[in-house]
Amino acid sequence: MSSVTFSIIMPVFNAVRTLNESVLSVLDQTFTDFELIIVDDCSVDGSRESIKLFAEMDNRIRTVFLERNSGVANARNAAIKCSEGSYIAFLDADDVWMRDKLLRQNEFFSNGADVVYSDFIRFYEDGHEKTVCSPDFVDFKKMLSGNCIGNLTGAYNTRTLGKVYQESIGHEDYLMWLQIFRRGVVAKRVPEVLARYRVLNSSLSANKFKALLWTFRIYKDKMGLGLLSSIYYLFKYAIGAMLVRV
Repeated sequence: MSSVTFSIIMPVFNAVRTLNESVLSVLDQTFTDFELIIVDDCSVDGSRESIKLFAEMDNRIRTVFLERNSGVANARNAAIKCSEGSYIAFLDADDVWMRDKLLRQNEFFSNGADVVYSDFIRFYEDGHEKTVCSPDFVDFKKMLSGNCIGNLTGAYNTRTLGKVYQESIGHEDYLMWLQIFRRGVVAKRVPEVLARYRVLNSSLSANKFKALLWTFRIYKDKMGLGLLSSIYYLFKYAIGAMLVRV
């Protein structure tokens, strides 16, 4: 029996500059039945000290301190493993949520959704912002054409899907959502901006060539698509990714 409604998964690695804003956006939620599981992946910039202070301040925060740097997928998995919530949601330590994010998503879960997602804003260090509108309908075929779900907006139902773990493959979140949607889930969109995604010059996603290689591996090795199908969906993925960033 789940003891809380939402388990929020937050991996941290050297994020002291943005961590406070991210954590506070969770603690400020209007829906308060959640646990925030923060996993420190051996930070050396003072993040660990900030995490400990937050945990002392609010008993809804649970902490995991990894003994060696293991990467974002393993950090998320450590949190997922010990999570107790009916629904699992994700927030990285440089992104933020709107105050009603969990409230609105809980409403959609209560109406039979396996997955709930929403629109979000990409914001840049120079002050530029862009709203990313998610599609009204998402299924497995739609997901193959590109990652339709911003991971910071997505949440899934552990009561119907169980706990879904991630693989260290670069696009960990994309592979996870593909694996979920391959089951034929009921996904519902909240047609509102519920999160803000911080675009950093140093982010892994900024390396476009690596991102394409990761995506191709997902299609070919993890989804079992043939070479031509993998190339076809990779092309569609690349076009969609460029449109999001324009």
